[in-house]
Amino acid sequence: MSSDDRYKEIIRREMSKLKKPVKLKVFTSQRIGPNGTQIRACMDCGEFMALLRIYEENSNGMLTIEELSIDDNPEFAKKFDINRVPTILFIDDNGREIIRYLAAPKGGEIQPFIQAIFNFAGTPNYYEATIKKNLDRIQPSTIKVMMTETCPYCPQVIAISNSFAIASEGKIRTVIIDIAANPDIGQYYDAAGVPYTIINDQKTLVGMVGPNEILSALIGGNIRVQY
Repeated sequence: MSSDDRYKEIIRREMSKLKKPVKLKVFTSQRIGPNGTQIRACMDCGEFMALLRIYEENSNGMLTIEELSIDDNPEFAKKFDINRVPTILFIDDNGREIIRYLAAPKGGEIQPFIQAIFNFAGTPNYYEATIKKNLDRIQPSTIKVMMTETCPYCPQVIAISNSFAIASEGKIRTVIIDIAANPDIGQYYDAAGVPYTIINDQKTLVGMVGPNEILSALIGGNIRVQY
């Protein structure tokens, strides 16, 4: 079995366990072809959407992937500041963006992506109690996690950050960025290695970090984290 087949099997097996509905929005870029059909204009969007359809088709109808063109939905794209494609958005029932993916959920990134889907659907979140206890000390925040597909430590940092965001009732937003696919972002933040985690464009955490380091950075300084 090839590595691609193994990854597909993981997606099929895990997504079949989803019991509650989840809807994700994915922005791509489309144009009208000569025969009136819509053609995806970005080079990676076709492969990206084919990957997401594997998640959707194996979820027993529980996962819905809504593809939106930035060309056909300019107001929505402006509202959420979509300036590159493809982009995945986890948007809660209050219309708040919780997680943004500028990365393909494949390879080692499959498990944290699936975990985010399940937590977003309401399954138990390991970090929920800790986040709730410290929520009043956390300012509205954005966690940006720079990663690459070959990074062995990135999935764990991503899983923690996404779980924090989902547990935070909209106070924390996570942005997952593949700097191989978005090298300009990596260069802007001077991300020499991955994982490279940035809190509110101010605090930088380099390398493998755990929940304590991320939560302390969110709270600020050396304030004691409550458990």
